[in-house]
Amino acid sequence: MRKKLFATLAVLSIAFLSSAQTSEECHFGTVSEETSNGGNISTGGLFEYSIASDFDVPFGIEFSVEQIKFNVLKGAADLNYVNLYFLEEFQGKPGTAIHTFENQIPVAQELVYTTTLPDIDTYQITIDLPSAINLPKGKYYLQLQAAPGDEFAVSWELVNQETTTLGRFDFSKFEDEDWFGGFAYYDHVFEISGICTTVEEMPNYGEVCNQGNESNNYETGIGLPGASVADDFIVEENTTFFLSTFKISTLQLGNIEKATIKIRNSENGSPGDEIYAVENIGPKTENFFGYHPFDGFPLDVVAVDLEFEFNEPIELPQGNYFIEVQATPVPFTDILTWEATSLPGIGSNAYSSNDSGQTWQEVTDYNLVFEVSGYCAETLGTDDLEANMFSYFPNPVLNELNITTHSEIKNTTIYNAIGQLVFQTSNNSKTINIASLPSGIYFVKTELKDRITEVFKIIKQ
Repeated sequence: MRKKLFATLAVLSIAFLSSAQTSEECHFGTVSEETSNGGNISTGGLFEYSIASDFDVPFGIEFSVEQIKFNVLKGAADLNYVNLYFLEEFQGKPGTAIHTFENQIPVAQELVYTTTLPDIDTYQITIDLPSAINLPKGKYYLQLQAAPGDEFAVSWELVNQETTTLGRFDFSKFEDEDWFGGFAYYDHVFEISGICTTVEEMPNYGEVCNQGNESNNYETGIGLPGASVADDFIVEENTTFFLSTFKISTLQLGNIEKATIKIRNSENGSPGDEIYAVENIGPKTENFFGYHPFDGFPLDVVAVDLEFEFNEPIELPQGNYFIEVQATPVPFTDILTWEATSLPGIGSNAYSSNDSGQTWQEVTDYNLVFEVSGYCAETLGTDDLEANMFSYFPNPVLNELNITTHSEIKNTTIYNAIGQLVFQTSNNSKTINIASLPSGIYFVKTELKDRITEVFKIIKQ
């Protein structure tokens, strides 16, 4: 059944809450479920093991990290030391280390619960960083290594597969080999604590809204490796949709580390010209939803939801669009598909292409399972547009931005791409000199008489 999702609309304005900074204690991580299971992070012996688990700092926050807690399965002896690394994400995997803390002595090693494993129990390890580190918005990985104090290996505790978390399945590493992940559908137990400071507020793009196609109990999927796969969605009349996140359901034995996601126009109900593309983007979150039979494959496969977040919302006016995925699977992937459903969906059927979108084949009677989310803003109807007669030029602009309108201008403000105020004027001039602004993307808000507000995007050369 079609999932009708656009919410009540609101007029778009680039508005901000209080600009005053606020700070409070905060933390990121997962909670123990006493699984008595873990992944090897032993160091200082014959072999070197590492595991990296991710966390996200949200928009508008600077996170000052002060303390790390994590659970390990180990022998009774205290750990000799711990190596901590904070890594950037790079194309869906752990990337470069940006902060390194080696040979750290835990300030606490406390028993959490006993296990049925011989001479092995679960302990919470606490590390106070010698100096706080500041992390702006983004995805980061915490890499851990621990030196055992006896003959037993040290393992970072896991949660259950069925537990949904706001992160990715973790990556592991042996010696100097590349990071490996995607086949074990779980996360590790940790808590990163510190101070969160609000440094900016999200622009008001409108009301939160979303749409997509529902699952039909994981009935089948359309193959991703070597193909482009797409399905459509609709932006309603007099609406601008700011697409910020995109979630797909997959049926797989493997995973996606990174993908290319494209937005295309709809031409006669099939994918048309490409209008937007994001390359080599990794999922922000991954969640496991059990094993399921797959027609024609001898084994049950895994249902995994992948959510992708765009760095800035993609602005889409009213119309029909296709969203396309080209996936890069991890090594040894046996099967990787985008879940499909025979239930009626939004617009047309699903489409697949074997030549990077040059030609498309309709997947008859099937839609893909996905959700596009973001913000919806009401735009002016035809009568209002004719009465207002608002326009601006040139765009891109070098020195002077010109505004054409029959209405009186009350004021004009300009914000950069991350929502910071960079220009404002309270006069009614229809020519604005922006020669002093650096090159980049800006949002312009012009307030007219009768409480009419026009917001538009420009490119400063």
